[in-house]
Amino acid sequence: MEYLDHQLIQLIFLGNTMKIKIKFFGQHKEDLNKSELVINSKNNLTINDLIELLKIKEPNFSKFKSYAIAVNLNYENSDYMLKENDEVAIIPPVSGG
Repeated sequence: MEYLDHQLIQLIFLGNTMKIKIKFFGQHKEDLNKSELVINSKNNLTINDLIELLKIKEPNFSKFKSYAIAVNLNYENSDYMLKENDEVAIIPPVSGG
């Protein structure tokens, strides 16, 4: 884990940076006590990298095991490469009756 943390710190602080807005909904919003978060990170950040970064920046995020990811209103896979000013929505499972 220590090596992974070092890699993520490099992603955040080294090289050219870009701004990403992350939006939380439902139970995620309640548990994190925030509806959005803006981060500045190194270019070449994938959704998977972003999720790992969130687990470090927001320790409560680690408990979430199920969610969908949308970037600029389109669902994307974990290997999707984020770009400057992307808006990432982390969407919890929806249930109802």
